[in-house]
Amino acid sequence: MNEATYHNELLKCNRCGACKELCPTYLTTLNETMGARGRIAMLGELEEKQLVPTKKLAEKIFSCMLCGACRDLCPTGINIPEVIYQGRARLKNLFGRGLLLRTALRYSVPRTDNVFSILKKMQKLFYQPLYNRGVLPYIPEITSEPFKNSFQVYKKFKRLSRIAIFSGCSVNYLYPDLGKALSRILLSKGFEVIVFKGELCCGAPLRSAGLEDEAVSLAKRNIEHFSKVRAEAIISMCPTCTMVIREHYSGISNNTISNFMDINEFFIKYDIAKDLEISPAVITYHDPCHLNHGLKIKNEPRQILKDIKGVEFIEMQHAGECCGFAGSFSLHFKDISKNIGRKKIHNIADTMADTVVTSCPGCIMQLEGLKRETNMKLNIKHIIEVVDEAMRTAVE
Repeated sequence: MNEATYHNELLKCNRCGACKELCPTYLTTLNETMGARGRIAMLGELEEKQLVPTKKLAEKIFSCMLCGACRDLCPTGINIPEVIYQGRARLKNLFGRGLLLRTALRYSVPRTDNVFSILKKMQKLFYQPLYNRGVLPYIPEITSEPFKNSFQVYKKFKRLSRIAIFSGCSVNYLYPDLGKALSRILLSKGFEVIVFKGELCCGAPLRSAGLEDEAVSLAKRNIEHFSKVRAEAIISMCPTCTMVIREHYSGISNNTISNFMDINEFFIKYDIAKDLEISPAVITYHDPCHLNHGLKIKNEPRQILKDIKGVEFIEMQHAGECCGFAGSFSLHFKDISKNIGRKKIHNIADTMADTVVTSCPGCIMQLEGLKRETNMKLNIKHIIEVVDEAMRTAVE
């Protein structure tokens, strides 16, 4: 978004307040400056030099969860999340809470394998005491072997087509079993599978931290890497990665990865879950924000679950509301994150389901932390795990 477009987007706001209807930070705090309308108004005043940049102003702009719910509601069509990204780029040096993370991201994202290796050692030494004191949220154990380093190509003699997996940081380092499960699913359906070792972070953490130049550089490198992959589709298990690559790359780098798909889209396109069966289970579904609001994918995961015999599907109230994770938000604004998350856990509990399924590793992390906090008996699964379980049951 160039300067002229940013300025025009701010001018489009007519202060109607429709955006507040689904804004999780506003609904939790009932503070005008913690809602989309308030943030747009403050950035507009800053642009017109009616406000001066301050640490307090920066904190309000960085308190946005970037969930995208407001964009769907805006009658004048303002791309509110993109305006917030631009505002953060202008105010990043005033956001004191984000200094450590910005510094770490700037130097770690291009060399994630080395950084996560160091973090794994630190996790063993320091994590548990800090978690017990409430300083850090729940974080699963960092893997010793990133998923993208475990293998590169699985060939099939009579392949249906070739599919590449974009694993993303959370699957690579925290949930490698999701990548292995997806590989099993694809291979059992006759696809040749590629995991591209040259993959880098999608850049979402950089944009969230206001590091636009670094995000652009990363986007260009990923586009260059994946342009070398001859595959029918490149699929992702993380809706944030999918949204950033499909929706943001074209705006920040004038290019994109055109055959990039979310896993739910792919499963529906190829009828992956048809005629599968699992042991009887009562399942509800939580919509990740970037899948629901960002990519407009809502019905597909529900259809996948309903296609599997043995699934009794129960829709929870407010399934599309945020779980409170929002990446670094859960670190910088812990109390608000937990308050939002507790509403989600309450809605899950009301369904009496034994399993909640989602399509986002970040949501899984947040829900797992809330489950531990409340001592709730609940299975938390990525939709890939349900399909993988059904396929292995069929083989047995």
